[in-house]
Amino acid sequence: MFRLPTCPHCRTVYRYGEVRRAVFRKQEDCYHCKKSFLVSRKGIWLLLLILLAVCTIADIILFNVFPHTTVITVYIVNSVLAVTAFLLLPFFIRFRTNKTNKR
Repeated sequence: MFRLPTCPHCRTVYRYGEVRRAVFRKQEDCYHCKKSFLVSRKGIWLLLLILLAVCTIADIILFNVFPHTTVITVYIVNSVLAVTAFLLLPFFIRFRTNKTNKR
């Protein structure tokens, strides 16, 4: 799961910044073969579920191991985990062929 997406037509690997820009577009054109493909965002739901589980486990550990944990500490830990998940977003995006617009 931790690999950057490739073009479904010519298997050109897209770099991190290019995937970050393509996340908010519905359709993209390959810069190598010039064919269009769709950007699939289904992996974002998986990333959100992983983030929710990791944050919950981290909160439980914080409250059990450190009994004097404050809400600010929990907020900081959850914020760091959310930023980490945001940085991992391009690794959960996939490109798929466009069935309606074949060139």
